[in-house]
Parts: sequence; structure tokens; C-alpha cells
Amino acid sequence: MTLGLERVEALLRSLGSPESALGVVQVVGTNGKGTTAVALSLALEELGQPAGAYLSPHVLSYVERVVIRGRRVSEEEFAAGMDRAISTADAHGIPASQFELLTAGAVGMFREAGLSWAVLEAGLGARHDATTAARPGAVVLTNVGRDHAEILGETIEERAREKLGGLREGAVLILGTSDPRVVRIAREEASRRGARLIGPVEGEGEPEGWGMAPYAACNVALGVRAAELLLGREVPDRGRIARRVPHLLPGRFEIHRLGEVPVVVDGGHNPEGVEAVLRAVRSVFGNRPLGVVFGVLRDKDIGSMLVPVRGEAGLLVLTRPEDERAADPGWVRREFGLHDTRIVEDVGEAVELAAREMAERGGVVLVTGSLYTCAAALGRLRAG
Repeated sequence: MTLGLERVEALLRSLGSPESALGVVQVVGTNGKGTTAVALSLALEELGQPAGAYLSPHVLSYVERVVIRGRRVSEEEFAAGMDRAISTADAHGIPASQFELLTAGAVGMFREAGLSWAVLEAGLGARHDATTAARPGAVVLTNVGRDHAEILGETIEERAREKLGGLREGAVLILGTSDPRVVRIAREEASRRGARLIGPVEGEGEPEGWGMAPYAACNVALGVRAAELLLGREVPDRGRIARRVPHLLPGRFEIHRLGEVPVVVDGGHNPEGVEAVLRAVRSVFGNRPLGVVFGVLRDKDIGSMLVPVRGEAGLLVLTRPEDERAADPGWVRREFGLHDTRIVEDVGEAVELAAREMAERGGVVLVTGSLYTCAAALGRLRAG
């Protein structure tokens, strides 16, 4: 992880400042950024404005990170765009990080495609995030929760200020949460930086019957509303946008089956995210017995994530995500006193074990804790 804007700013200049030809919207927050960003870009398209979305992280393939005019780019398009960024960095001796190369490469791809808008999902906070180098004219803040406290701060207020670190004079800030602590900081930061604050717009026009988790529907509504506010026009068919969003975002309340057992795969990786997906499972599947496959990274607030899981799960299987930062499931069991849990190191095998047990109980399986856990589970589930 490398913080600071110097490298990516130099890279963008060397690429001919592609961001200057685009209307840039930065989406920041703890949860729901990807869904909000995709919905926002699709809504801009619906209103006649060619748009792209840059997302992170990916789940199964790097191409998931770049959406142009409502479609995921091909591997060939992605490789060509990133080759331009990498070759430029090498030619100018710019020691850019992977995320900086991806960000600059995506912005360059948007310009090459002749787009009018670029919607950029921030990676971490915003003050030092590479997406801030694109000088966003609008910022959408989804919410502020408990994640990356060691970098962004221990309190909600500290984290909110970090997430608004990309705000600049003349920008528009669209606030997607009514949390009074965040609202206060948003007002202060907008006033101090000479930005215009709109909102909170949380839940405005929140739809029903979109066939997605309630939290995702709320994020879609925020993204659509943000586009409407930026362009001053209403989207005629919000449902059409909602139906397209899940195809561009794997691992967000994705429902599969192993035999007769529903398996929900969701990359909730902080306490609020886990709580939201558990509520969504109950809203869709009622009080059916629940087996949870849980794999998490070491740097997360694991104890707080496990509190709602322990309250809902009739079966808890601890597993290991496919990442060097993965928390050892044995350590998780000992550290948090989970004596009645199972440990299955391989994610795919953990899902199969949970599905077998839930088949006997008429239950449901939830895979959560990390997008890395989801990636491994989807590899098994999509293979049939």
C-alpha cells in the first residue's frame, strides 16, 4: 500500500491529463461504493451522457475494474489500456504502484473511448487515494463505518474527514447518509473547502421489487439520484438500471445453489457489511437455518464482524481466503472462543461441507468475510 498523489499525478500528466477531458465523479465511503458507482454510471448513460466506471477490487478478473458504456471491457481492451499506462510510467521513470497504474490506465481508457463522465470508486479513504488525482468535480459519500481504522482514524468523524479529503473548491458533495456525525463533518468540510453540499439523499425513492438485497437497492437508488442531481433530469426507468447492476458486480449477494441448498456469496468485510448481508439473508429466506462460511483478512475488525454472525449462524465454518493477509482460521477460533465451529482451510471444501449440513436441516449457506473468500467460493460454485 502506497499513499500520496505525487506518482499518479505525474503519470496522468505524462498520459496527457486525460481527466481534464472528463467530468469526474469520485465515490467514497465504507460500504456500497461499487454498487453506487456502477448505478451512477449507468444512470448517466440512461440520460444520454457516455460514462464509464472504475471499480476496486476485482473478484475473479481484473477486467471487472473497468466498465465503459454499461459493459465490462474485454481482456484485449484492458491489456491495451494498461499497457499504455505501464509503458508511460516506465518511460518517465515514475515508480507507480499497481493501484496507481490501474487508476491512470482506466482514466486514459475513458478518454480514448470518448466518454463524457468517469465515475471512480476510491480505494482507501480519499485524501491520499489515487482517484483523487483525477480532480473530481463531484464526490458521492455513501456512508462511514468501521474499517481501516489504523489508517483512516479511530472515530467516525476522523474517517469521514479522510473520505472527504478529495473535496476541492467548486465541487459538489452528494451525501448518502443521514448519520448526524457524518452530516456535521460534511457540512464543515464543504464549507471549509468551498464545495456545495447536497443531501442527505439517503433512501430517496428507494425501490421495491428490484430482486436484490435491500442494502444494494439503497445503493442503486443513491447512484441514480446522484446522476439526476448532477444533470438536473430524472431517469425514466430506474428498474432497468437496477437489473443491470448485478451483472457488473460479482460477489455482492450473489445467489447460487449446491443441490437444493441456496448459497449466498457476499463480500461483506467489515461489521456494517456483515450486518447488512445477514439482514438481507433473513429478508429473502426468512428463518431458515443458516450456515455461515467465514474467511477474513488479519487487518479487519474480526471480533465485531463475528458478533452478528454468532447470533444468526446455526453452523459456522471458518476458512482461509486466498490472500497472503488471510487470518488463520485456527487462530480466529482460539482468539474469539469459537469452540463449537468447524475449520476447513479450503474455501470450496468449506462451502460443500456447509451445504451438506444445511441440506439436512432445510437451510441456507452464506459465504462472507472477504471478497477473496467470495472469489474462491465462486470458483467452486460456477464450476458446477
